Amino acid sequence: MLTGIWLMVIADMGFSQMWLNLSILFSLLLIVAIAGWIEPRMKRIARIASESEGPEISAEVGLAMRRLAPLETTAQLLTLAVTVLMVIKPMF
Repeated sequence: MLTGIWLMVIADMGFSQMWLNLSILFSLLLIVAIAGWIEPRMKRIARIASESEGPEISAEVGLAMRRLAPLETTAQLLTLAVTVLMVIKPMF
């Protein structure tokens, strides 16, 4: 992230390119989503699953995974958006 911003400054682009600004914004949102929401919930799911007895997964794990799915989908869409912006470099 910092290297990309540094390259923008060196190339005298600044923050004038909207696709770069959006890529940085989406990347920051992605970092926050993974570190702040997804990772703690995954650790909780792993803890609950390890505490369950027997081969069957508890209903609590299933519920927690269903709650996590929209966050993971959002992270995947943000990753896709950053990739598209960085590859296509749209003119807006």
